[in-house]
Amino acid sequence: MTWDYFDKVASVVSGLLALAAAILAVRRHLRGRRGRGWWAALSPLWRAQSEEAIVHPHRIAGGYVRPLSEVYVARRVVSRLDPAVGPVAAESLLTGSGHVLLIGEPGSGKSALVRQACASSARWWLAGRGRLRRTPPGPVVVGLPATALVHQPLPAALAEAYRDMVPGLDFAREPAPDRAWLVCVDGVDAVADPDDRAEVLNRLAALARAPAPPAGPWRVLVTTRQLAENELAVLGPGYAAYHLTPFTDPDVGRFAHRWFPSAVAARRFLSWVDHQRARPALRNPLTATIAAAVWQAGLAGPDPVADPAVLLDRFVGALLGGGRASFDTTCDTLRRAVRGGPVADWLTERHTELVEVAAAATVTGVDPVAAVVDWSAGQAPYQPDRVLPDWDRHVRQVLLATGLFSDAGAGRVPAARSGAAGGPAPASGTLAATWPGLVEHLAAGPLARDWSAQRWITAMTSTPQRGVGLWAMSRATVAPGFLQDVARDPAGAVAAGHYLAAGGAAGPAVRSDVLAALLTHWSPRPGPAVDGVDPLPVRDVRQECFALLTTLTAATVNRDLLREVAVDPRRPTVVRRAAALFFATRRRQQPAGAARADSGN
Repeated sequence: MTWDYFDKVASVVSGLLALAAAILAVRRHLRGRRGRGWWAALSPLWRAQSEEAIVHPHRIAGGYVRPLSEVYVARRVVSRLDPAVGPVAAESLLTGSGHVLLIGEPGSGKSALVRQACASSARWWLAGRGRLRRTPPGPVVVGLPATALVHQPLPAALAEAYRDMVPGLDFAREPAPDRAWLVCVDGVDAVADPDDRAEVLNRLAALARAPAPPAGPWRVLVTTRQLAENELAVLGPGYAAYHLTPFTDPDVGRFAHRWFPSAVAARRFLSWVDHQRARPALRNPLTATIAAAVWQAGLAGPDPVADPAVLLDRFVGALLGGGRASFDTTCDTLRRAVRGGPVADWLTERHTELVEVAAAATVTGVDPVAAVVDWSAGQAPYQPDRVLPDWDRHVRQVLLATGLFSDAGAGRVPAARSGAAGGPAPASGTLAATWPGLVEHLAAGPLARDWSAQRWITAMTSTPQRGVGLWAMSRATVAPGFLQDVARDPAGAVAAGHYLAAGGAAGPAVRSDVLAALLTHWSPRPGPAVDGVDPLPVRDVRQECFALLTTLTAATVNRDLLREVAVDPRRPTVVRRAAALFFATRRRQQPAGAARADSGN
């Protein structure tokens, strides 16, 4: 054989290989395009999600809160059962395995995280244009308010929530080849009725218990504020529990530089924050946002604003001022009507009170417009709805003008609270809180002005009322040592623990005393109940105290304080023993290998 022969053979072989490579490339290309109906079907959803990553606008001196996508600061979380491992990126929860429970204090950014996750997922999928190889590995993220799961299972709730964007989409099937849904069920604590909340929790728990095929192509991420221990226990081991960590000082700096259009403005804002000694208040994303809006609008004023309640007072006051024109128009309309003069005179001085009534109703799951109509009928010299047949429409306009309430039935994907993406369309005319923290701040007004320890304990031990209790404590004039005093009794200790878990302000000495009280009531012999407050059963007291200790020690500062309590000779022996037992119990609850890591922390 000659070299010419070998050259011809090599040419044929190389040609065949090139042809095979071309055929393979074409097949891969066609495979990537085959069955891309899923991409076309989901594109409207993704386009809507990518546009929905905004904070609800509040008009302050002619400005608006900036879009969430521009100011969002990546968050971190710590494991509830193994916090000593340290914080990890919250985004890691979106692509992991298993269901997740994410717990955060009021205003900590749970719903913002959900909205940002939906928007980021949508942008990734749209950029891939239906080619899976061009799309980062991960699920299709959708949001759903927990209220949507009342009286209907997850697939039906999703279908109803997104019927306008993706009509007929079957959420019981995988969204794309070999991909799953990540359903972010937002705001379990926002389900005001205890029976409804229990139904939602049981539905979520059933998803974790179901075997793989019947369970559906979903992972579920549940967000909530701190729940009662018996409610947390419903989800049990089926959900890996995490806590959102507060903003750090670098986070506050990043937020400022994203919020303000220039670095100079950001530095001036941070200088003002330091001058006001307000850094601790800005560890909460809600108060950080409000501080930026207040400072930017020139509403800061000369008085200190280190207390978050002061920031919210100024912000809410500005919102009420912005809505005053609508309120005055309503009063003028009443005054021109037959027999409306006395009603208008009565109403003129009650703008804030009217909005407080609406806020209190919203917190308890009642229609705010109906609540104001009932309140005015019982308090005014003459029933306003007999003066103006469309009185409810006027009330609705007054509430919308404040910016504190929004039309829950408007828009493509209504929200249950705090901008949670997704949800069934409420009845026409229903108003929802734009930001729950602001509405709770207003609803706390009556309790803050007419302070009652018993009413405060009742609020703090009730899931839907806990935010009201938190802000009432911040706004009221409370005697020094109040938390230590109420913590002597079981219900008071639970209330004080929830106050700290919700981000309530307290110094190290107060925190140590509350932790010691929780340890005391975790022992088999809790003390007597506070007069006028329904006592919790002994078993419930112990479990609730243990759950609160678990929540509080997710933060390093509280974990260190509890270790100091455990060795403090001034503490009773029962407290020191309970502290040692608590840490031992926690180590047994940790995943294998984690206990050794915690033992040295």
